[in-house]
Amino acid sequence: MSEYLPVELVIEILKRLPVKSLLQFRCVCKTWRSLITSPNFITMHLNQTLSDPKNRNIHTLLRHYSKNQRKEIYSLHSDNETFDENNEGIEFPFGKQTKFYWRVVGSCNGLLCLSDDLFGYMDSIILWNPMIRRSLTLPLPCCTLDSYGPSMFALGFGVDPKTKDHKVVRLAYVQGDEGYEVPPVVEVFSLHLGSWRGIHSAVSYNITEYFWSQALINGVVHWVAYHLSKKNGARTFRSLIMSFDLGSEEFGELKLPESLAGASPINMSAAVFGGSLTILQYDSRIWASSCSIWVMKEYGIVESWSNQFNINLGGGVVLGDRGNGELLLSTSSGDLVSYNCGAEAWLIMEKWGTKDSFYAGSYTESLILLTEGNKGLGREASMVSSASSSVDEESGGEDEGVNIVVESNELRVKSVIIQYTNALLSQL
Repeated sequence: MSEYLPVELVIEILKRLPVKSLLQFRCVCKTWRSLITSPNFITMHLNQTLSDPKNRNIHTLLRHYSKNQRKEIYSLHSDNETFDENNEGIEFPFGKQTKFYWRVVGSCNGLLCLSDDLFGYMDSIILWNPMIRRSLTLPLPCCTLDSYGPSMFALGFGVDPKTKDHKVVRLAYVQGDEGYEVPPVVEVFSLHLGSWRGIHSAVSYNITEYFWSQALINGVVHWVAYHLSKKNGARTFRSLIMSFDLGSEEFGELKLPESLAGASPINMSAAVFGGSLTILQYDSRIWASSCSIWVMKEYGIVESWSNQFNINLGGGVVLGDRGNGELLLSTSSGDLVSYNCGAEAWLIMEKWGTKDSFYAGSYTESLILLTEGNKGLGREASMVSSASSSVDEESGGEDEGVNIVVESNELRVKSVIIQYTNALLSQL
């Protein structure tokens, strides 16, 4: 049939189809296969998806460590009233390559960036497109445990809006005699180049290990950070937002409102709510009873910060916002709930996992990695820490024992880092 249609019309039809259909249509003929796998069509298909607000190829992606199945579960959801309607499970191929579960650094244009750094010194970073079942294991960065010694790592992931190059930025703060040293060792991985590049940095800010989360807005990655300084002979600190432009590859900073600038960075996290830069401020990082949500209504304008909500959590964690104005939360008991801020009403979403393993974010179907996926650039994901013993070895293979091990490790890692950072800041 395509012989009777102009190529331009065929392209207009195909670029509006879901990814699964396009993968099947590669078998129609050599012409369609060549078209669908071409970089130009992959870009056109993504642009069509992003430009259509009603496109069904945009979902909410959910990840959690299932207590029942003893593994991390990924699923796509339509953000409707029930949330589980049109729920689609995703096969996760990396479960045996990590201890318990991966960190989801971020999601951008159909790619997930996964890092195995939550429970020990691991150097595995993977870019994964679950819709086309392709992945890319990044090569080893320059700064590792073997080359620099103990370090604290922060990661950012996104795309350069101009070149459409997907990048991972890695900040390694090497541990010195008086804490983590600044400036950090900064490296950037470019998907177009397929390699890491070291870049010069004069960054004088620290990011708190384990608790950091990125907020990606218009090609700029944001993290909560803090700056140590001396004033009149006394050491002081202030909290702020550190940014990294994926296009210019330059660092910057955004100021927080005064009530947050003097607050502990341990209790804050960066996020994106409704397209706006957001700060989540918890009263306590381990068993938070409340969370204040601050939104920067006009990007870059300090005066536009506004305290939008104050939520009673009861030990839970704020995951993100939904299209209907509600928030997704995980509770201390491992329930996923949807919270209506106005009515202060909770709705349990029939998902159970360990509290800190939940991740929720927007996911856009794409064909990115269709041609360069399913290979590692010079290495495979691997364990590099003796702490990476199997779950069954530590728990005896019993379900309840495994869950206790996972949750106790979540708590242990948080506690150690809180004690370290509090000790550092208390000296000021």
